[in-house]
Amino acid sequence: MAEQRPNSGTLGKNRYKEGKENRPDLIGNIHVDRNMLIDLLSKYKDSPLINLRVSAWNKQNNSTGEGFLGLAVSEPMPPKQEAGKNPWEQ
Repeated sequence: MAEQRPNSGTLGKNRYKEGKENRPDLIGNIHVDRNMLIDLLSKYKDSPLINLRVSAWNKQNNSTGEGFLGLAVSEPMPPKQEAGKNPWEQ
């Protein structure tokens, strides 16, 4: 089994779907670093939701040949900044 890196995960075919349309097509896990969570919770303590950026790469299992998505999670990129303006202020 490959070493799990912080703030990364996988998403692959749901082997338990069994033809039931209400079950998800893909399932997986993501492993978020505890320090990142603590930082986000303190940074967004007054917000009911915390926005995270998720990136995905198409990958293939070397032993089975089955395809899956490799995932990474991070804080969202700040919006493009106009000259002289703070991108996080409205």
